[in-house]
Amino acid sequence: MPLVERKRGCDKERLKLQTDSDVNAIKRTKVDTPSKVAKFEKFIDKVPHEIILQLKCLLTRRDVISLASTSKRVRKRLLPYVFDRVKCSWLELLSSWHNSNGVCAPIGHPELVEGIRITSFCSKNEWTFQFHMLFSSDPSVNPMLRLECLSMLSSGSTNFFKYCGVASNLKKLSLKAVKNSSVFSLEHIKQFPSLQELNLTGFHIEDSEVEVDTCAELGCLKLENCTWCYPFNLESFGKDKINTLHLKYSNSFIVSERFKHLLNFPSFTNLRELSIINNEKSLELTISLKIMNLIHAMPTLETLILSGNIYNEALNGHASSRSQRTSIVALNNVKVFYSSFLRDLG
Repeated sequence: MPLVERKRGCDKERLKLQTDSDVNAIKRTKVDTPSKVAKFEKFIDKVPHEIILQLKCLLTRRDVISLASTSKRVRKRLLPYVFDRVKCSWLELLSSWHNSNGVCAPIGHPELVEGIRITSFCSKNEWTFQFHMLFSSDPSVNPMLRLECLSMLSSGSTNFFKYCGVASNLKKLSLKAVKNSSVFSLEHIKQFPSLQELNLTGFHIEDSEVEVDTCAELGCLKLENCTWCYPFNLESFGKDKINTLHLKYSNSFIVSERFKHLLNFPSFTNLRELSIINNEKSLELTISLKIMNLIHAMPTLETLILSGNIYNEALNGHASSRSQRTSIVALNNVKVFYSSFLRDLG
């Protein structure tokens, strides 16, 4: 037999074997895939709520939504974790507001909503909308009975909150000012007696005379690029009740006299966690001696987080290596997390 014909025969035999192998692989895949899907669906059905919450922390919001779209069985199980937080514009919210079904976000499962974010801003709607109705316990008025978090943009001052009714179920409020230095005051949130966490971005906080028990449950305060003037100080939010304070800045206020006064003379009596982040590359915050003042002045402090363009001689020595810009040290039983990453980038 000629050599060429023998070679062609070998090639045909090799091609046939490869084709058979590919076909078998496809068949195995078709058998294995439903099996894997069934196992995953069974796992999702039986896994405890706490485990799903831990898994959810490892995924983005988009990933959770995509996962819920894989099958009806998975979607049914993950519905509470998909619709726990929703967003809508003022137009969408108002169209539902005027609906005969009452107040609800433009979704099919309002009974699962725990937090709502209003993505647009409108001064007229802010002053005329009955925010307290969103947190009503009356199912005939409000189908979102689990709602306890509100996040929204503010076109100006938050003074409009003073004129809404009492919202006893609101526990977390996040406000972002569209205009810099829009006014916020503690008096504005006196209608939210159960408020536990307050997040403010871009506001100027004014001093006001409020009752001591205003927002008696407020424990977490997070401020980003917020300013204040004398005689106001952050302890006015409740020096005996604030246990978590996060301060984040990308402007010059972080090196102002009022901010330095906070570092030099803190008077929180129950603060356990303090975080200070300076994202302003051109302004370095030096806390050489202030760090010990903070620790000694607040004996309840457990965690101190310093990040960005912040300088301290002792802590900087721990994070001086280019390969390790973050350090964790213990000072007087306080865990200090220090990162110079942003400063080193500059």
